[in-house]
Amino acid sequence: MKCYRMLLKKPLRDFVRMSSDVSVGENKIQCAHISNGEPTVVFENGFCSGMSCMKYWDSAFLELSKEYSLFAYDRSDEEITTQEIEDIHMHLNDTIQLLRTLLEEKELNAPYVLVGHSLGGLYMQYFAQMYPDEVAGIVLVDAVYPNEAEHDNVLDSNIAKIGKVILQMPRLSDIPMSILSATQEEYKKDKPSKAKEIETAIKLQKEYGKLYPSAKQTWVESGHLIQYEKPDVIVDAVREIMKEHELLKSK
Repeated sequence: MKCYRMLLKKPLRDFVRMSSDVSVGENKIQCAHISNGEPTVVFENGFCSGMSCMKYWDSAFLELSKEYSLFAYDRSDEEITTQEIEDIHMHLNDTIQLLRTLLEEKELNAPYVLVGHSLGGLYMQYFAQMYPDEVAGIVLVDAVYPNEAEHDNVLDSNIAKIGKVILQMPRLSDIPMSILSATQEEYKKDKPSKAKEIETAIKLQKEYGKLYPSAKQTWVESGHLIQYEKPDVIVDAVREIMKEHELLKSK
């Protein structure tokens, strides 16, 4: 998986007043949450190695906290980067069960609107496949497309295995979904040497429209970190999913 990074041009706010550590076994996991009734919006980070990535949801989190219950956390990606995962189903189940444990610890009940960035988008698709009755909607934020292609590094190889699992599962058709795809135009201008990689990423984003034809796909003039560069787009997508969920409930 290629990470199209950008220079951070604006200060990030502090999550401290909404953050806390949750102990799971021997591990402490940093979380941020707001309780505001149901449904709960769950933010799942993209690939993040050795740093906090939930902070990139900051602006969207603070805006949506006025209306909804929210949850974000820092997932450890050590396993997926350090070894070829033999049992990818176990890895996926462990990842999703950890999230469900954290939500239970914070007393945040289903249904959930799952918002997944990049690699996190694959995990959220798996969550929805395994627990559809717990899911009110999905927002995929420049999510990695579930591509089965072989790779020569551990991270991309493991992600391809996850993608293969997703593609073998039934399509999500009854759950409201929004697909946010980054154009990455500015990055392409700044880094001409990466233009081919970006075009490949955009081509795969277009495949999402075929994978989930009933979903709404929106192209965003942004780099890969849409939630940081264009948080209002995240806010609008979540609100639209909430409206769809309420409409379905009323039928």
